[in-house]
Amino acid sequence: MENWIDIKTVWARVSNLYGKEYFAAAAVQAENTIKFLIRYTDGIDTDMRILFKGKQYNITSIDNIKYANKFIEIKATEVDTDG
Repeated sequence: MENWIDIKTVWARVSNLYGKEYFAAAAVQAENTIKFLIRYTDGIDTDMRILFKGKQYNITSIDNIKYANKFIEIKATEVDTDG
């Protein structure tokens, strides 16, 4: 059993994928993919998880938008906790 610890709590704008992003995710059966937009913070990587509204999400991609160190867009897929 894996044990996870909280690293940071941040505010985020959360949205579902749509358009090309939605169809690309559906092609790899990642239909529960969510996009999180947060203020820039260092130290976030794809080995981490996001806890949002009681559900866990594996981070699949991290984009430091325009390398400006202002915002990060994170795409994450919901973890199947049923089995």
